Amino acid sequence: MSDTIYQAAKNLHHQMRNMEIIANNLANINSTGYKRQIPFAEFLAREENQSQQITDFAEGNFIQTGNTFDLAISGENFFMVKTERGVELTKNGKFKISEEGHLVNDNGHKVMSEGGEVNLFEFVVEKNETVKITSSGEIKVGADVVDKLAIAKIEDQDSLIRTEGQQFFDPDEDYETPEENEFQIRQGFLEESNTNAIFEMQHMIKINRDYESSQKLINEMDKMMGKAKERGTVK
Repeated sequence: MSDTIYQAAKNLHHQMRNMEIIANNLANINSTGYKRQIPFAEFLAREENQSQQITDFAEGNFIQTGNTFDLAISGENFFMVKTERGVELTKNGKFKISEEGHLVNDNGHKVMSEGGEVNLFEFVVEKNETVKITSSGEIKVGADVVDKLAIAKIEDQDSLIRTEGQQFFDPDEDYETPEENEFQIRQGFLEESNTNAIFEMQHMIKINRDYESSQKLINEMDKMMGKAKERGTVK
């Protein structure tokens, strides 16, 4: 009987965690490039002995903004940004030019090119020239290619660890360079969150029902154990 209560209590814990995941998905429904976490997919990592979640990397809708440094990338590919932890990946292509001329994201992380960090100070800050970013990631000013975005492809996306601001990283930084026909960059577009509000609400209702069932089971088992204890103490 105690095993049954333990399993029911364990289920309550998982359902509470799953509810937190869904709440976070809904909170990020308008976050550019957000990739939803999948409820019911928690598992105990055999080596790390810690709870992990699986991310749904399905592509969100592309919306047109017309902004020069808003970029969306198709396929199983990511933009690369430099952080204090190293190089991280993101689908959030809402970029801007810093005062120093670097192409950065909302967190201030510098966007990487094949040659290092993207810096357009000479062209944008000093000369206010028009920048064109091609579907293959070439950064052009007029007819001249001045740089090219670094793009990463991950074969095992389950190895990616989520950080802040819709970013991910692989501890081994095992990033591959995709072929140009494997992705397309769209300038003046952003990728929306792949969270579906109706779908998440359906999951939330199911989780709530499962939680109530486990709670009732614990209450009933507790009552039964209480009665058994009373009978055992009768003289």
